[in-house]
Amino acid sequence: MDEPHCQICNRPVKQWFLKLTVEDNSGLSETALICANCGVKLRLASEKTRDLQIDPWVHEAVANVLRGRNR
Repeated sequence: MDEPHCQICNRPVKQWFLKLTVEDNSGLSETALICANCGVKLRLASEKTRDLQIDPWVHEAVANVLRGRNR
């Protein structure tokens, strides 16, 4: 069985720190698991800049949901 990977750094994730899900009203969704290392970096970046940039995964997940594709 394949281990899940962190959506940001692509390292295998034994235990995820953040689980991000983008879902529309019909139930089509995209989910990403974020490892603890990347989760802490996101937290520190958001506290420092107060302008957290959206990861390309979010753009792709939204596009897939709008296209009606579900992973």
